[in-house]
Amino acid sequence: MNETVRRFLPMVDFLEQILGKNSEIVLHDFSDPDHAIVDIRNGIVSGRKVGGPATDLALKIMHDPKYRDLPFITGYEGRGAGGKTLESATYFIREDNEIVGMLCVNTDLSTVRSINAMAQQLMACFDAVPRQAEPASIEVEILSESTQELIDHSISELLESRGQDVASLGQADRVDVIRHLNGNGVFMLKGAVACAATALGISEPSVYRYLQKVRKES
Repeated sequence: MNETVRRFLPMVDFLEQILGKNSEIVLHDFSDPDHAIVDIRNGIVSGRKVGGPATDLALKIMHDPKYRDLPFITGYEGRGAGGKTLESATYFIREDNEIVGMLCVNTDLSTVRSINAMAQQLMACFDAVPRQAEPASIEVEILSESTQELIDHSISELLESRGQDVASLGQADRVDVIRHLNGNGVFMLKGAVACAATALGISEPSVYRYLQKVRKES
């Protein structure tokens, strides 16, 4: 484990004690993105465990310069086990100005939100003023248990936004999917090429060929 990341292990204990069982606390070490989770508490919230891979957002953070000077991000959406929506926050652990790990908190507010929804319905009986919509989340993080799950979801979400499905993709579309995955740092994970090939229903050599084409462009 990276020694800078190791120093945050007591913080995992501390946060577990003060936040309670509805909050998952996760310590990531980016030395090995395939097994980035080095400590986790209340993992039932997302269904993950020690040894799990980096998330899609974690890979993006390692890739995207817009995070370089941010100390942390808060108030974004995480999606955990069973599709539950979580309120998430992440502190970036740096070494020589490089992000080497993250300390994350993912809180299950489903019970609170359910009570709030019932309260809003009750209030609507006495108050005709429409409720303001909540502000959009700055990020959405998929808390996947495996590389295959992460890639399946990334591709599904991309194609859904475009009104496409895997069966209808032509070669140019598949190259674009690989471009999207590469841009989000997905191919930093071992086995990502095989997982992408499975998700797209094509051969691994085809994925390598598309990936080589995309990387030459940049």
